[in-house]
Amino acid sequence: MKLVIEAISDIGVVRTANEDLILVGNDTLRNAAKQYEFDFSTYEHPFIIAVADGLGGHKSGAIASEFVMQNMAKAVSQLPLNLSKNVVRSYLNATSKSIHDSILDEGNADETRKGMASTFSGALFYSNKIFLLHVGDTRIYHYSSQKSLLTRLSRDHSLQELNGNDGALKTAIVNAFGASKDIFIDFDEITNILQDTDLLLICSDGLTKELSDEQIAEQLNNPNGYLKLTDEAKKQGGNDNISLAVVRYMKYW
Repeated sequence: MKLVIEAISDIGVVRTANEDLILVGNDTLRNAAKQYEFDFSTYEHPFIIAVADGLGGHKSGAIASEFVMQNMAKAVSQLPLNLSKNVVRSYLNATSKSIHDSILDEGNADETRKGMASTFSGALFYSNKIFLLHVGDTRIYHYSSQKSLLTRLSRDHSLQELNGNDGALKTAIVNAFGASKDIFIDFDEITNILQDTDLLLICSDGLTKELSDEQIAEQLNNPNGYLKLTDEAKKQGGNDNISLAVVRYMKYW
């Protein structure tokens, strides 16, 4: 298996600070673009690719997203191999709860950081399996190369989607690190969904608020599609930070 990853985190047009953060393995990106290639024929360690969208203002949102990424990366690096799906789920649930409580404690101890929070969405490559991890409204999509079809794999943890309330605000996020009394993490295996040369798109809402799924799909499989998507989102207003990781899954190569 090989992964070819294109990642970019952009401040956008309107915001004065970038609170988004991208994680690729142990590498983080903010206000940067980078390409990666990983050969897993001899690589056995757990590997994660994720996007976090910090909430809470100029400094505290960036602090929250960085704290979440650092601690999730550390937890994944310490994850033993060949555990069952349920054990991995329990481990990540406990990790998420610990991170969440630490952010709440930090906000209570420092008034300038009160209310800081962060989403987190990613793909975990673990013992020849692939798992979706999701908290908040940062999204994960699957693009089928054979069918040229884009499908959203994650659900927004908003009042509208969780409760089926069409009248609720889409932006009313009820589950994020530091944003509520408790937290939950969506954990699903997606190993059988991905076929050779398919794509995963992990992106903050700075992309999905500006572009429709159809517009995203149109650019996604093009050369330098990740840069074109960012440019298109900025042309449409660029009202929020724009961060995305495009992951090409190559099962046979």
